[in-house]
Amino acid sequence: MKLSVIIITKNEQDWIENCLKSVEFADQIVVVDCGSKDKTLEICQKYDVEIFSHNWESFSKQKNFALLKVTGDWVLFIDADERISQELKQEIKNLDFKSSAYAFPRKNILLGKEMNFGGWWPDYVTRLVCKDAIIGWEGELHEELKVKGETHKLTSFLYHLSHRGITWMLEKSIRYTEIEADLRFRSNHPPIVWWRFLRVIFTEFWHRFVLRSGWRDGTVGWIETIYQTFNMFIIYVRLWELQKGKPMEEIYKKKDQELAKNGF
Repeated sequence: MKLSVIIITKNEQDWIENCLKSVEFADQIVVVDCGSKDKTLEICQKYDVEIFSHNWESFSKQKNFALLKVTGDWVLFIDADERISQELKQEIKNLDFKSSAYAFPRKNILLGKEMNFGGWWPDYVTRLVCKDAIIGWEGELHEELKVKGETHKLTSFLYHLSHRGITWMLEKSIRYTEIEADLRFRSNHPPIVWWRFLRVIFTEFWHRFVLRSGWRDGTVGWIETIYQTFNMFIIYVRLWELQKGKPMEEIYKKKDQELAKNGF
């Protein structure tokens, strides 16, 4: 069976090289770049890689575009900050390829620590799929791969080098919480009132810290639980702003005009 790998990139110069090295066993590597301004493409050109440019639309649309470029019977999706372990590489090589798709666990490395609790492990992701079984990727954020037929689980894992410091985490939260809030707004989420904030905060903390034993990952487990709870809070604050029907900037301009009319 011929195997094609798909990687979506944008300014990944610090991470793309080792990602490429981890998938060199594939027959074809397709990189779809979304406008990198750093040395990402320069690094990719050092390897046997087919590079395509495609303006950013969404995670799903980028991957669906990439599917048009693959020639393999099977497709492996991987992100630039992920690495195929030696064990997983060998397990893929030994597969009988009788299923439509395969999911494997992902070892998340957050703030420098391999996480085992809090919902971070085993974190199965479906990434190896028969091309003919692919329906397509769906969803704007936390995209999901739709396939025809059964998906089986493998035992070996891939590495995920994520949450690379608090600045990285905050920058990602700024981008992603806006998308998350917009998705909820467009789905006609019930009006946000004060008690909903308390409910989502408590639910997120309880789910990660207690039900999934996030505390067992030590200091990083505490940090990640509190941060993910904070992240959920920001999503709902953004949703509350959207439900007000006017941008905060417009509301403040009106307030400023009212103050001016009353004099200073």
